[in-house]
Amino acid sequence: MALTRNTSRAMQRQTDLATAVAQEKLLDTHVRHVLALVELVSDQVPFDAALDIYSRILRLNPEQARNVGSRAFADLGRRGLVSSPGPGGGDGVVLLEDDAADREDARRVPGEGGRFDAVFSRVRRRIRGRVQDDLRHRINLAAARAEDDLFEQHVANALEFARSLHAEVPLHEAVDLYLEIMTVPEGVSDVVFNRALRRVADEELPPVADGVPVAANTAA
Repeated sequence: MALTRNTSRAMQRQTDLATAVAQEKLLDTHVRHVLALVELVSDQVPFDAALDIYSRILRLNPEQARNVGSRAFADLGRRGLVSSPGPGGGDGVVLLEDDAADREDARRVPGEGGRFDAVFSRVRRRIRGRVQDDLRHRINLAAARAEDDLFEQHVANALEFARSLHAEVPLHEAVDLYLEIMTVPEGVSDVVFNRALRRVADEELPPVADGVPVAANTAA
């Protein structure tokens, strides 16, 4: 569903506000996990490289990576943990290897939002040859945790978005609109849609009975 020219100004304003709130919550989630990753690998990976790793794994576009990096760097600065130029001080985040093939891999993101193995395969091979397996293991776990939290944030955002538009837009259309505005990849969007509606179903519908299915009791 897309907003049309007939959309009321009030609804457009509400949609814009709900979108801004959702984007801010997603940004906060990214920043929390970037900072967690930076701290996790700080003994072996500098800030810019950790940010580049995170951006690739979580499939951030350049604007998202800049926003997340700037916010994370500012947070570290407020805590007095950094004193040198951060993201934006040079040509952007520092790649583990300044290699055009790696940047091309990062652009070829699977539309289904799969795990990061395909997108990050080159960097993972370099990590395997350079540092301890423990670092790879920690990065894998941190990435899985971040992706799962972002998924849950999308579900929560979609429901909040739908509540803000409930007077004019049915639930399923509002969730669809959220997924469209936020450009959630196909595959991930399907799961977010179903999970969001499932949460409403659990609140509004009678629980599904446990035990033998009703159909089995009606057999002759």
